[in-house]
Amino acid sequence: MLHGGGLRLASDDGWPTGDQPASERLPLPGPEALDPWRFFKMLRRQAWFVLAVILAFNLLTLLGLSQIPPICKTSALVIVDPWQQSMLDADRSVPSQPADAARVESEVEILRSPSVLLAALRKLELAQDAEFAPRPGWGARLASLVGIKAPPLSPEQAAKLTLKKLGSSVAVTRRGATYVIEVAARSKDPDKAARIANALAAAYIDAQIRAKVDFAASVRKRLAMQLESARETLRELDRKLDSFLDDRIVQIEPPELRAELSEIRAAIREQEANRVRYDALAGRARELARKRDWEALIAELNSERMVRLHAQYTAIRRGLGAGQKDDTPTRLAQIDQQIDKEAQAVIGRIAAEASAAQQSETELRTRLSQRLANADAPAELVRHFREVESDAAALRLVVDKLTTNSTTATAEIELQLPDSRVVSAALSPATPAYPDKPLILGLAGALSLILGVAAGILRDHVSGGIADEDELERLSNVPVLSALPTIPARADRPGENPATEVLNHPNDAYAEAVRRLRLGLDLSPAGRRANNSGRVVVVTAALPGEGATLAAISLARSLALSGRRTLLIDGNLRQPDLHEILDLERRHGLASHLAGRGTAPSSDGLIVDIGPHLSVAAGPADPRLNIDVLMQSSRLAALLQTARQNFEHVVIDSPSPLVAIDALQWSPHADDIVMVVAASTPPRDIRAGLRTLARGGHGTAHLWLALNHASGRQPNRDYAPRSRPAKPTPRNHSERMSPIERTESNS
Repeated sequence: MLHGGGLRLASDDGWPTGDQPASERLPLPGPEALDPWRFFKMLRRQAWFVLAVILAFNLLTLLGLSQIPPICKTSALVIVDPWQQSMLDADRSVPSQPADAARVESEVEILRSPSVLLAALRKLELAQDAEFAPRPGWGARLASLVGIKAPPLSPEQAAKLTLKKLGSSVAVTRRGATYVIEVAARSKDPDKAARIANALAAAYIDAQIRAKVDFAASVRKRLAMQLESARETLRELDRKLDSFLDDRIVQIEPPELRAELSEIRAAIREQEANRVRYDALAGRARELARKRDWEALIAELNSERMVRLHAQYTAIRRGLGAGQKDDTPTRLAQIDQQIDKEAQAVIGRIAAEASAAQQSETELRTRLSQRLANADAPAELVRHFREVESDAAALRLVVDKLTTNSTTATAEIELQLPDSRVVSAALSPATPAYPDKPLILGLAGALSLILGVAAGILRDHVSGGIADEDELERLSNVPVLSALPTIPARADRPGENPATEVLNHPNDAYAEAVRRLRLGLDLSPAGRRANNSGRVVVVTAALPGEGATLAAISLARSLALSGRRTLLIDGNLRQPDLHEILDLERRHGLASHLAGRGTAPSSDGLIVDIGPHLSVAAGPADPRLNIDVLMQSSRLAALLQTARQNFEHVVIDSPSPLVAIDALQWSPHADDIVMVVAASTPPRDIRAGLRTLARGGHGTAHLWLALNHASGRQPNRDYAPRSRPAKPTPRNHSERMSPIERTESNS
């Protein structure tokens, strides 16, 4: 802590002397370097404040979490089949190359479409749900407070607002590069969240099936139109061919050939009529079966089994609700399926009859064509027949193809499969997804720790704080002689003056710390003076109220108790209070003495003995005097020279250099300067005080520091007298005068 000497001030010209080592010159305090140990001590000083900030932040977080309603989230998984397989084309091979990823992204956009959302909204009746139903906004609420009634929302507006809220509560995303789409829904009710996700997935698949059914119906309609047009053209060709044959057959000469051709023509007309009748009947029957109009279908088909089944079905329905068993709906469904099965069987037989008539007609036309190919047929008849028959044959192929496609399209309407399917239905979540309390509390704990430490650093920077002597030395680069503890309050002596602490309690910690301060000064280079003249010690402080006056009094008393003649001077000429602290009745102070007032032998002397080996030069201030002129007068130098000759130690209580320049004006006369620093002083004020001494101080005094209130953190104040004990009556004026005053009086 002590390395043989304190740091030195600059010389009188403001520059270091030539014989002064650079290591002993007072440096200008620079910016504070990062010190982990000092940071730890700062945290120890501000531990309760940091804990309070952390606790308050976490309590606010818990309060906020308690006010946030929990939101549950669940998801349904939908997989997309990008190859669009059909039940009627199951043998089609699947492409080996992967499908285009844009197909899956397109399905995601379809899932997000308002039509799918609207279907789910209507299915779940969310427009009447309190969570999704539109509520009046802030404008309407404020208007209602002043008595203005907002117009009611139209059904379209309410549906749009509900749809908007539903859209913000669902999320549709693709799972990476897969064909899986996640349909997520959020709600305050976990069951409702699952219902929304499943309803949205179901609405999407229903919309997909409906779109494919509509497309197949559109294709069937167009095919039916084309088929009807082709059939009409074919019928027209057949009529022309039949009309041509009918006109030419009578002109054929061989009677046997004419009779044979007439018989074939009659058979063709009969089979054609049967085919048309059966096709029409099958078409009507299929339409009635699709509509499940059993009564009309029975009237068309005249099936006895269908009549019996329908009668049984009707009887059961009439008795429904009149004491029937619980399995009545099941029996009705079974009979309905039997009727449908019988209808399909009858329709199949009719279609088979139509097909047989078609086949017979084709065979007859083939026979007719072969018969006309004989040489006995007229050449013109054969040529014209060949031309029309060729056109009719090509058109029949077209009609057959259109008929097949139309039948396939009709079947696909009933057998459409979606390109997507639900592979994982949404389930009710066990825990809410938002707010994520463990995550939020963890982040709040980390953030509160950061804020608490930052607030502790800020508070420590503003309010200050020095933990011990080592920290003060690292901060200031100035040796610290002693750490003065806080004087404890004593319940048995409530009116005791702290200025008498070293006298009344010489074995306490404070008195021991003052002795350590005295020993540090004794071991310094200034303590070993060659001419045995007195030593001048200036005691100042970084800021007012740090206990410099009490430290000066205690140091002076400790020096006196060690048997050294000591003079204590109140160096605060602007606001002196040393005489009040020591309960001295003085009419004139040091300023008056320097101004030449109150120095006659008949007046009160400036220096008075207050104990063995201890004298005090203190008194009230005179506001009429110019202190700056007095501090630079020759009388001050003469007074200090005389004090050096008559006393071994001169202790000067000086104000803070940040408040007045008195400390800077005392420094040329000092051998040592002790700056008292309270433990609660901010580091910036300590550096400011040292910087002021370094830039404005003159002389070669050694600078030391003393840490005050090392065990406390309360603001310090210079002590004022709490009780004024009775003063002993002096025997005469000469007994109250000190040796230096007697010398001045005699001279």
